[in-house]
Amino acid sequence: MLKSREEIVDALRNVIDPEIHINIVDLNMVKDIKIGKDNVELLIALTIPGCPLAKTISSDIEKSLAKIGISKVSVQTTAMTQEELEQVRKMLQQRMASGQGHGSHGAAGIDRLDSKGIENIIAIVSGKGGVGKSFTTSLLAVELRKQGYEVGVLDADITGPSQAKIFGLTQRPVGTPQGVLPVETKTGIKVISMQLLVDDAKKPTIWRGPIINNLIRQLYLDVNWGDLHYLLIDLPPGTSDAPLTVFQSLPLTGVVVVTTPQDLAKLIVTKSVNMAKTLNVPILGVIENMSYVICDHCGKKMEIFGAPKGELLAKDIDAPFIGLVPIDPKIAELSDNGMIENYQSKVFAEITNNIVRNVQKFSEGAPKVLPISWKSKKLPIVK
Repeated sequence: MLKSREEIVDALRNVIDPEIHINIVDLNMVKDIKIGKDNVELLIALTIPGCPLAKTISSDIEKSLAKIGISKVSVQTTAMTQEELEQVRKMLQQRMASGQGHGSHGAAGIDRLDSKGIENIIAIVSGKGGVGKSFTTSLLAVELRKQGYEVGVLDADITGPSQAKIFGLTQRPVGTPQGVLPVETKTGIKVISMQLLVDDAKKPTIWRGPIINNLIRQLYLDVNWGDLHYLLIDLPPGTSDAPLTVFQSLPLTGVVVVTTPQDLAKLIVTKSVNMAKTLNVPILGVIENMSYVICDHCGKKMEIFGAPKGELLAKDIDAPFIGLVPIDPKIAELSDNGMIENYQSKVFAEITNNIVRNVQKFSEGAPKVLPISWKSKKLPIVK
């Protein structure tokens, strides 16, 4: 029996893109349908030429049409144009921003993810690359650990991970029935990074945005973090799908913003701040990195990138300003050698205290249930 175009389209709504997790009809992948007496010919536009999952999509199409009595199916594939890809990208961002995630078969909104025994989740954002976001994340983790907190670091910069190198980690995470165990540093900081999961860290990670988004969620959900007081998320720069996934999916306590004295950095960082505010994520504080350098010979303080602007930025975005960080060659040396935990910094100790204080302020009046293992542990309260 001949099937109508509407019946075929309805059947194709059951075919889900394996990476984006939205049906191929809503993704506008179905470009042409030719209905014969006893067969159907389809033209499907893939999001990338030569997609490795093309056979999977074709097989799913055949299975879905077989359920409505169509046994002869011919599937031809082409690639989306740049305009069509841009439409897909905008649709995904709109779905994430509205809490729909990637559809019923994929990533969910924030209500789908719980805290997993983690009391505070803080994302470190910059908007602009090269401002020291990753080193800030690592040093905050080090200082929090020194204060007696249980700390974890999730390296969400999938295409440019650096946390494993900074902490000197090479051991692969181990899978268990309870989840993947993160690798621990010398002082007990739990770290998960794409750099620890690939066979060759020098090979580029060439993945589409939806794959990266799902991987970020997996690094949170599938990892057995245990009981943590703080989980720090090292975000990639910009306001792309990856930061949006973290903002929308993870139960964030807030974000820490890293900037530098340049006006360009301020302009781009503001975009990330506005993104966080749009999604109702609290700003815990603004850190200005590379604010000055102390001369080894005369001890003079030199502002080589101009006068500090971090405090003005914090005022403009109505957020707490929590500190100026100097340029220190020791940081690069220790990071290159995986020994960042050996770094001593009064500046970062104070910045960490400011963040803890602000977390406590945001948490005032909100009931928090600590896991049993914490009840007998006395933790520092910053006043």
